[in-house]
Amino acid sequence: MRRMKDSSKSFDCTVRDSLSTIKATHVRLHLLNGTCATAALLASQIELYDVLLGEICGIHTSLARDLARTRMTPGDSERSGLNA
Repeated sequence: MRRMKDSSKSFDCTVRDSLSTIKATHVRLHLLNGTCATAALLASQIELYDVLLGEICGIHTSLARDLARTRMTPGDSERSGLNA
């Protein structure tokens, strides 16, 4: 999920891009399902599943990071600095 590292994009835009990639990949996989299984076809399917897994993993990581940031209030960060 390369786009998650681009700090110039907003979180919402990045997730939206990833969801678009997932949708397009899903369509491509669906189109491949009706054809005869060959080594090249299976390799293509594996690559598409890798894209899906990468995008889903990236979204999960970004959501977890965003959740951690929203849970931390300004008072929490100030107090933790005093205890260090």
